[in-house]
Amino acid sequence: MSSGIEPNLKTDRLFWSVVAFRSIGAIGIVIIVNSFLPLGTPLLITSIAGLLGVVGASLLARSRLTNLGCIALLATLPLFPTIFFWGLTLLLSPLGLTSLFIEKLTVHTNTGCLIAAVTGLATWIFWRARIAVTIEALLFFAAAIAIFSGHREFHLDRPKILNSLAWRLGIDPLSMLFVLGTVLLLSVLLYLYLASLATRPRVDKVTIKRAHGGRQIITTLAVMTLMIGALYLVQHTLYKHFNAIMLGRVANGVGMGSSQGMSPLSFQSALGSSNQPAALVRLEGDYSNNPFSPMMYLRETALSSFSGKEMVFAGRAFDTDLPVIAPREAFTRKEDAELSHRTPLIQSIYLLAEHTNAFAVDYPVSIVQLKNPKPTRFSGTYRAYSVAPAYALSEIEGSSVGDPRWAAEVREHYLVQHSDPRYKELAEKIAGDIKNPIEKAQALTSYLSKTAIYTLAPRHEVKPSEDPVAPFMFGDHRGYCVHFAHAITYMARALGIPARVATGYLTDLSQAKDGHILLRMSDRHAWGEIYITEIGWVPFDVQPEQVESHAETQVDAKLLEELMGILQPGEEILPKDSVKDEAGMLDPDQIWTPDPQLFINLLYLSAALFLLLKLTLRQGWRLARSPSTRLRWGYISVASSLCDIGITRERGETRLDFANRVTQVDLRPLTQLVVTKRYSSNYQLQMEAVTRTIKATQSPLKTLPRWKRPIVAVNPASIVKLFGGASW
Repeated sequence: MSSGIEPNLKTDRLFWSVVAFRSIGAIGIVIIVNSFLPLGTPLLITSIAGLLGVVGASLLARSRLTNLGCIALLATLPLFPTIFFWGLTLLLSPLGLTSLFIEKLTVHTNTGCLIAAVTGLATWIFWRARIAVTIEALLFFAAAIAIFSGHREFHLDRPKILNSLAWRLGIDPLSMLFVLGTVLLLSVLLYLYLASLATRPRVDKVTIKRAHGGRQIITTLAVMTLMIGALYLVQHTLYKHFNAIMLGRVANGVGMGSSQGMSPLSFQSALGSSNQPAALVRLEGDYSNNPFSPMMYLRETALSSFSGKEMVFAGRAFDTDLPVIAPREAFTRKEDAELSHRTPLIQSIYLLAEHTNAFAVDYPVSIVQLKNPKPTRFSGTYRAYSVAPAYALSEIEGSSVGDPRWAAEVREHYLVQHSDPRYKELAEKIAGDIKNPIEKAQALTSYLSKTAIYTLAPRHEVKPSEDPVAPFMFGDHRGYCVHFAHAITYMARALGIPARVATGYLTDLSQAKDGHILLRMSDRHAWGEIYITEIGWVPFDVQPEQVESHAETQVDAKLLEELMGILQPGEEILPKDSVKDEAGMLDPDQIWTPDPQLFINLLYLSAALFLLLKLTLRQGWRLARSPSTRLRWGYISVASSLCDIGITRERGETRLDFANRVTQVDLRPLTQLVVTKRYSSNYQLQMEAVTRTIKATQSPLKTLPRWKRPIVAVNPASIVKLFGGASW
């Protein structure tokens, strides 16, 4: 068939660029569809079928084949293999050679032909109908929204295909969403750009456009580079914002942080059903005397200062039992000899998500770094040595509260009461005639466990300056761990019992395997703690009997086993001070590793340098102090502006010929002055005359429509020409 189209190398390149882009897109769509709806045919066959459909339809679109003929051809395409294998079966049946293999081959071939027909039809419509680009872009965005909609309210474990991909690549799910969003957006923009340049090879209207020249391509690449840079900066800012929200919302309202006067907790919503892995904990030994078995608390931070509205972090002056260090820092202190009923417990912790603070069981006396067995999987590893609680709950019932060693201001700190008198009134009503402080705390816990209704979305309307616990405590009793921990702390303090809110993880040891515990973001927890003499801080955790919605899910046993297979015997990393004088020891901090902030700084520096060069080309003549220098830079100012709109002096063309060819501005007076100065040794320039001539030469940018001026202003063509050494 005759195409009716004149061959053109540039348009052919553009045509095949679009075909290649669509082929990649078709293969990607086939893979995604197969993940949601298994086709039963090997992925290689379906991918090749999608590729052949795109390429074949693109070639047919360049022929004289009509729309009706193409539809008929694609509709009958799946019939050809059916007829072929049916005839083959008839021929082989008398010989007894028919087999299940032929039947499988028939099914797989039919599936491949069906995929080729679908991708081929979509490609045919793309080439023959101009509106197809818009329709495909809209369908693409609709599909993307449908896929990503599963992540609403920070459910980052849905759909599983994205979460699994993030896990395999070793990045957190939120980063994966941002990366995929960026890739999809850039893919659509590139698709729209290529589709707008590519001609529709219609026979009835041969309208192939001339391919853009090098300057236009440079302009396009420059604009795309700037767009990518701007997109990166926007996404970096959005990631920091949403990551802070996510760490609180997907983790039962318990975020991460230890800034003085601040709280990492959220009271509005705790959509903690995310199974995002947070850390793997390996208990190095038996912990059979755990008083809270089968549950185990791993404390991260504590909130003991009352801000007037909620409990906040008090700083390092108080809560000295907490290390309050980053997971990559070392920590050591002396064991508190006054604490009894304790047992040594070693935990090796392998972080699967970024953490602000290190966490451990109860009272850590030492934290050391471990050699990371797989940096692509674990974001940090350390070993904690704790003196863990080993008392029976029945043994502490008659104990006193507080630490006799506390100074008066420390004791007062842990007894600061809420300004709302209702907390004290209710606490005294619940405690009644009970004298022992431990029994009082148990009565408070029992009351809240019976009256509270556990829900992940209490939806209380509270102003920023108001008490976020009051609607729960004196309202509908609907809340989650953050509300319960605050309520028990407020009421315990009202009864003269030192109390605080602790944050970290609460895990079920019954789901552990061989001492290995998989922590998830949904295991993050907040609970109330009371200081018992000679025992230390003891959890008094509310366990609601009424549950409206909860986030309890089974641990992924397959994932746990996979992580266990990665681990090796923990190899401790020596502190820096112990090896600083040793010859041949290399400080890991001396090894340079890329920092995302460095990329941002380089981006800012590149943008600043770009703007400085542009400004120099455009306005550099104003700084020249001699007439000849001002004339030269004045000519460069106009010539560089012309270069950015795609008009440059050709090789071998004189400046006068170039000035006569240019129609956008009257460049002849300025050019005549430049030529006269260059070829006349006796000609004396006057600064006023030079300045007047430059100003009289209108800027080429002013001849453009207003909407084009910003685009041309950032065109790097003039800068490329400047460094290319070409003559203006």
